Amino acid sequence: MKKFIATTVLASSILFPTLASAENASFPVKMTVQEKVEIRKGATTAYPIVKSLDSGQQVTVTGEFTNSTGEKWYHVDLGNGMGWGISTLFANSTDVQYATVIESNVNIRKGATVSYQVIGTLSNGTKVKVIDSFQNSIGEKWYRIESGNLIGWVEADFLKTDATATASDTQPPTTTEMTVYTDKAIVHKGATTAYPSVGTLTKDQMVTQLATFTNASGEQWFRIQSGSLIGWVMGAALDPNSTSTDVLQQQPTQVGKTLLVGTKNAVLYKGATYNYSVVEKIPYYSKVTVLNEFVNSKKQTWLQIKTPTGKTGWTPQYELMQSTADLSYVYALNRAVVRKGASTTYAVSLYLKENDKLLTLQEVNGWVNVETSTGKRGWILKNQTSPISLKRFISPTTYVDGEDSYLVWQKPIDFNFTYSATANQLKLTQGITDVELPSFNVAGIQSIKTVQSNTNEKAVILTFAPGYTFTLRNYNNKVSIKVLPTGMLGKKIIIDAGHGGKDTGAIGPNGLREKDANLGTALLVKTELENAGAIVTLTRSTDIFLELSQRTDIANMSDADAFISIHSDSFSTTSTGTTTYYNTSVNFNGPRSRLLGQSIQEKLYASLSTYDRGVKEQDFYVNRMNELPSVLVELAYISNPKEEALLRSNDFRQKAAIGIRQGLEDYFNNF
Repeated sequence: MKKFIATTVLASSILFPTLASAENASFPVKMTVQEKVEIRKGATTAYPIVKSLDSGQQVTVTGEFTNSTGEKWYHVDLGNGMGWGISTLFANSTDVQYATVIESNVNIRKGATVSYQVIGTLSNGTKVKVIDSFQNSIGEKWYRIESGNLIGWVEADFLKTDATATASDTQPPTTTEMTVYTDKAIVHKGATTAYPSVGTLTKDQMVTQLATFTNASGEQWFRIQSGSLIGWVMGAALDPNSTSTDVLQQQPTQVGKTLLVGTKNAVLYKGATYNYSVVEKIPYYSKVTVLNEFVNSKKQTWLQIKTPTGKTGWTPQYELMQSTADLSYVYALNRAVVRKGASTTYAVSLYLKENDKLLTLQEVNGWVNVETSTGKRGWILKNQTSPISLKRFISPTTYVDGEDSYLVWQKPIDFNFTYSATANQLKLTQGITDVELPSFNVAGIQSIKTVQSNTNEKAVILTFAPGYTFTLRNYNNKVSIKVLPTGMLGKKIIIDAGHGGKDTGAIGPNGLREKDANLGTALLVKTELENAGAIVTLTRSTDIFLELSQRTDIANMSDADAFISIHSDSFSTTSTGTTTYYNTSVNFNGPRSRLLGQSIQEKLYASLSTYDRGVKEQDFYVNRMNELPSVLVELAYISNPKEEALLRSNDFRQKAAIGIRQGLEDYFNNF
């Protein structure tokens, strides 16, 4: 753990150079400990600790050494011995800087952006020791300070150091009358736009100039008086030749309007930057009244508002909306991450899934500040996002194979959707955000159109010509719609004889093995279907063992139109009847599987003259993991001696083949 801390300090020294060090110092030299430092026997963290020095202690440094990893260490005289300390934690005693807090309730944060946690606050006039300075990725200057037992980061605008001055330090040598050049020029409490507004001036109004001041950003400001109003105005408001580059905010058009909170983490601040203390959290979708508008020194637009609780304060403009239509979203690309700040040096706070929807708040230097659907916030590289959802059907193509026509859409990512079929229409819906409609005709399809299914999704409706039906497949990278003439001719069917090889299945009272009854029936079904014009594939044609996954692999890698698994049921010696099972909980083609099961069950039990046990939902593997319309039929009960005898007979098996063929004909003759 100690080695980790030292390494972290080194990383910090690279990102945040100290204000002062013993660079080019002549040794020995008196130095001050900037923060608690561990003194070691040698100049790496691998050496044992000999002593710890507290912040503020003065020591004598007798020399320095740069180790093999590039770290500079100081040789420190401890009085009763010598040791080594990493150089970034020391400063020349004469160079230690202090600063004074110039605002109330200034936040101290763990890092140098407002996304870091607040660890304390400072009151106006508090004197602090400055340890480090840093300019972050969005151009803000921050100081690392020490105050009592707190060490953290404060934005530079809220401190006065020996090297800076505030507007109040500059006294006016004379007073001058000046004319206001712009309408509704804002008067601030201090000489940056970070200070709160104390009033406004109108165009052509005469004011008295009390002082001039050029702030740390090089902007010229005037201290003015107009009656009882005293404050600071940007130079451009009074002098058209001013060097001020800040935005002069005119009276906003939305003042007085009622807006809605459009984000889940909106808060009310005392002033128009993030460093002001938080007044309250503003509930999502609550109504607020806009009182004023302000563009601060970082070119961020803030609104002064009154919340439902009656409190007044400031919030960034992006937190509010007139309606949800004002909100802007991006979608995460593959392997996108959200970071704590707008740079790759910041830690990852959230790993995103492809196509995660993100509310955009603001953009800075190629980074987007976002909020997730659960309210988490952070920064994501713009090139890791898409402005439109990836759940789209794009690049439609068509081709013909024999009597069948195909319409294929590509999918940028793998996603699920649902479908329904009524009369002669196929509707694809739930999960689709956009569809690129084909510019060509597809044989068997009369029309293709899209409709809005909800706020963020679309549905695509395909209307088929009379005499055509379809087989639909949802692959990980595409959607394929096979347009088929009705009837059995050319239909591709997979017949699966359950069990086989070492897996005998159930065994009847008189020794009939289920695997044999299943295979015998499957062979007859194949002949029956082929005589009707179908193209049949058997998962097994001999007594071999197949894993369940091998059976579904045969189906899923095929271009088939239906899958039927043949079994014989087993329970008690008195159980009787025929059952057909399907699955909708997992199988994408569950709706078609249900229709297929209803057609086959109706014809099958009628052909066999058995008891009708119905069509049932079940999670059998060969149905659940199948991408085709698929069913599993239990022909009869092998555990019942009478039905075992039927299952043994070739006549019963042939009747089963006829019933399955009739059921498939019914299925393919209807849309």
